[in-house]
Amino acid sequence: MPSVRAPDAEGMTESPLRVVVFAAQQLLLEALAETLEAVPQMRVVGRASSVNVLLGVLGRVPADVLVLHALDTPETSLELARSALEREPDLGIVLVTEPSAADLTRQALEIGVRGWIRSDEPLQRLVLAVREVAVHEVFIPVSLLTSVLPTTAERGTSSPPVGHHAIELTPRQRDVLRCLMDGRSRTETGRLLNMSPNTVRTHIGAILQRLQVHTTLAAVAEARRTGLLIRSAEELSTANGVEALGRSSGVPVQGAS
Repeated sequence: MPSVRAPDAEGMTESPLRVVVFAAQQLLLEALAETLEAVPQMRVVGRASSVNVLLGVLGRVPADVLVLHALDTPETSLELARSALEREPDLGIVLVTEPSAADLTRQALEIGVRGWIRSDEPLQRLVLAVREVAVHEVFIPVSLLTSVLPTTAERGTSSPPVGHHAIELTPRQRDVLRCLMDGRSRTETGRLLNMSPNTVRTHIGAILQRLQVHTTLAAVAEARRTGLLIRSAEELSTANGVEALGRSSGVPVQGAS
C-alpha cells in the first residue's frame, strides 16, 4: 500500500488522504461523507451502507482511513473491523459509536482500530481523528483510557509506581503533557503552544522517556494516576501553562472527553 499522504512540517501535502465511510443508515452515511469531503486535503473515495459493499470497496479502492459507524451489535462491528484489516493491514480505522458502547474500546484496539469517536462529539473531532489515525497515531477520548490500559496486575509486574515527586519535566514538557491530557492532537498542541511539529514530537519523546512508557496513551494515564500535573498554588500563579495560553489566544481549552 502506498505511503500515507499527510501534512509535513510546513503544512504541505503530496496528495489528499483517502477515506472510506461506512454507516448502515443512508442519511448518516451521507452526513459523515460530506463532512469529510469538505475538508481540504481529504477525499472520500468510497461510501458503503452494507457489509458486502464495504468489503468490495476495500478490495478495489486504495484507502488510508476507514470511518466505521458501529452497527447495532458490538460483535458485528468488531468483526467488520477485523475483516477490513485482513484486506488492508495498514488501513487506519476510526470507530464511531454510541456513548454507551465504551466497553468496546479495549477489544477494538486489540484488533487494530486506532481511532475512537463518540457519536455525540462534534464532527470536528472526527476530522482530527482521521488525520491522526492516517499518520499511525491513536486517537481516543481521555475518559476511556482506564478501560484500555492494562492494570499493574495485568502487566504481570509488582514494581511500585513512580511517584510524581520522582519525575521532573520542564515547564514546556508539562504544557505539552497537559495538552495530551486534554485530548488535543499533536497539531493542536503545536498551534496552541506555538511550536513546530518537530518540536512537539521531540517533547513527547522526552516525556515518554521520563515517564518510562511507550505511548502517549500510557503517558496520559500515568500522569493522571500519579498526579504529576497537580501543582502548588505558587506554580500555578507563575507557570506559563496551557490554560493561560488558551485564554490569551482565544482558543478554548477542552476538558477530558
